[in-house]
Amino acid sequence: MTKVTGQSWLPHNPRDRRILAVALLVLIVAMLVAAIAVPVAMLNRHYDQNLSRMTRQWKSQSAFNAMRPQVTRALEALRAKDVRKYFLKGTTSALASAELQDQVRQVVEANGGRLISASANPHKDDGTYRFANANFQLNISNVNLRRMLHALEAREPYLFNDTLVIRSQVPFGYRPPAGTAEPELFVQMDVSGVAYIGADGSAAAAISARPAGVGK
Repeated sequence: MTKVTGQSWLPHNPRDRRILAVALLVLIVAMLVAAIAVPVAMLNRHYDQNLSRMTRQWKSQSAFNAMRPQVTRALEALRAKDVRKYFLKGTTSALASAELQDQVRQVVEANGGRLISASANPHKDDGTYRFANANFQLNISNVNLRRMLHALEAREPYLFNDTLVIRSQVPFGYRPPAGTAEPELFVQMDVSGVAYIGADGSAAAAISARPAGVGK
């Protein structure tokens, strides 16, 4: 009968046992090295990525700081300009609309047009800006119409032609006799302008729109 012991899996040859022991030692050392090296490699990769990101941020910040004097000079030049001349002076809807209509009337009459009517449209507010709008009907010749539209969009304060309807008042194919004036066109247009109302513009508008004697 063969006696089975707890060390039956070990080789009986001493040389084989030494080889097995060395192999086990190498395996244990490799496991220890892997247990240490893998976290270190992952941590090193994490810091490399952060270092690259911070380097890019540093380069972009350095480039922005290098541009700072140029940006500062541009802002100072912009502040030195009188930008108020590009806006309507009236802060309330009534004043802005009246100023807009007067500006357009001057342009129409200066370019040979005859203003038939002018009526204010509802204004719109966008933050600290108020957009005044009005509808105009006029008679003007073709040549003067081009001049008027150019003068309207080239003046200060800035005015914007939002819609334009042009109708001929003579039959199709009509040719004026020699020596007679060019027939006039009927023009209907919506023109808008912008007023800077500031932070308290809404309150000022509310006060101006309040009926007399209310809130006193």
